[in-house]
Amino acid sequence: MTIVQYSQTDPQWKSKVLGFDKTSTIGAFGCLLTSMSMCASYYGDSTLNPAVLNDKMKAIGGFQAGTAFIVAWMIGKVVPGMSLDYRACKGASAPMAEIDANLAQGRPVIIEVDWSPQAGVQTHYMLLYSKSGSDYLVYDPYPYPTSSGQIKLSASKYATVAGTIDPARIITGLFFSRGAAPVTPVPPPNLDKGVVASFPVFASADELALRSQPVIADYTLLKRYPANTEFKILEADASAGPKVGAQNTWLPVKAADGSQGYVAAWLVSKTKTGQAPAPGTPPAVVPVPKDAPVVKTSVDALKLRSKPDSTDATILKLYPIGTELKVLESAAEAKRKVGVNFEWLKVSDVTGSQGVVAAWYVSIVSLGVFGPEAQRETAGPSFSLDAEVQPVLLRTTEDQVAMRSKPFISAHTLIQRLPKDTELIALGKPETNMKKLGRSGKWIRVKDVRGNRGYVAAWLLKERPEAPLPAVAPSDC
Repeated sequence: MTIVQYSQTDPQWKSKVLGFDKTSTIGAFGCLLTSMSMCASYYGDSTLNPAVLNDKMKAIGGFQAGTAFIVAWMIGKVVPGMSLDYRACKGASAPMAEIDANLAQGRPVIIEVDWSPQAGVQTHYMLLYSKSGSDYLVYDPYPYPTSSGQIKLSASKYATVAGTIDPARIITGLFFSRGAAPVTPVPPPNLDKGVVASFPVFASADELALRSQPVIADYTLLKRYPANTEFKILEADASAGPKVGAQNTWLPVKAADGSQGYVAAWLVSKTKTGQAPAPGTPPAVVPVPKDAPVVKTSVDALKLRSKPDSTDATILKLYPIGTELKVLESAAEAKRKVGVNFEWLKVSDVTGSQGVVAAWYVSIVSLGVFGPEAQRETAGPSFSLDAEVQPVLLRTTEDQVAMRSKPFISAHTLIQRLPKDTELIALGKPETNMKKLGRSGKWIRVKDVRGNRGYVAAWLLKERPEAPLPAVAPSDC
């Protein structure tokens, strides 16, 4: 790989303030920014040194307001065609097979490690660019001048901090990178070496993907199979048994039609599922509890899907970042799944649309914040989603905005206080509401995602951002 090496502590920019923060500098906290600069050089833009990238990311709002926290997925607005997809690995083994597959396809990976022996994880980012035997080579952005030699991950100080030479345990998170260059599809593999497990596995999800490599990408997809499809495992019991149902692991298999490839081990089981829906069955619409947990999208263009499947056919709609959704599962399940790779949440949005979203792209707002009408179920939307006139979706512009039972300010009219960016659906005629929006002295009757209804000051509301185009949606599995 041809990569320009940069150091965050280069005197040219180490004292430059990072993002919108007032004190944090690139030299002290710019490891992710610098790793992104190196990655961008590989994808064709060698002009993006850390100082230039810092300025360009600021210009497009690529840092959280007032902070040095970079919004990495927005790199595509600076480097067309480039994207970064984050995976958390803390407390679990890193997906090494997927890392290997990306490196084999010529894609560098930004890895997250712990840089200090103190309690907790003190995050540092580096660029992993090659595999060397069972080890990996990295460019560490901290040293200056940059190291001209090969830094092996297992021999780095970060391995010492982690107390292991196992890369799967040293890595606590990572960004898979993508570029504009097309990727050549990988041909079907020949995995049958005469070793077969004594037990089969069955697809526990509809349209389970069979892939040419243990990596989730368009170019690795070979076929899809319905729930309860049986597969032979093409490896011995000792190695296959622990993988079944385990996250970030893959199984080499063979289907009855003779096709061979890899399936996600967390989407198969040793027994058939008794309630598998027929292929193509739409999801059932269920009542939405008023006290259901609420989550918020943490990326732009998150897909609402009819089922946990990454094909275009399952996409129902796209949500802008910050969209609030009610979880149609228990608080315990929501807490268990949120932020976990390859978990899916059943949700309902403020308009009443239901489906599933990738749980690793949402964060918890509440595990049951009860409004004034808690314990009752939410009625369906009072409008047709297929109608020509769509509802107006709004967001609050300040923290602690009041929802009131009547359109005037009084202690007796207060229903609840809403945080900034709370999503609301305007009730009434859209054209009337749009004339009021942002105007002092005007009020708009609204409903929140929990079903609470009331009046909110129109001067404290703005229209919700439009749903992004599918081209900028994050990848899910």
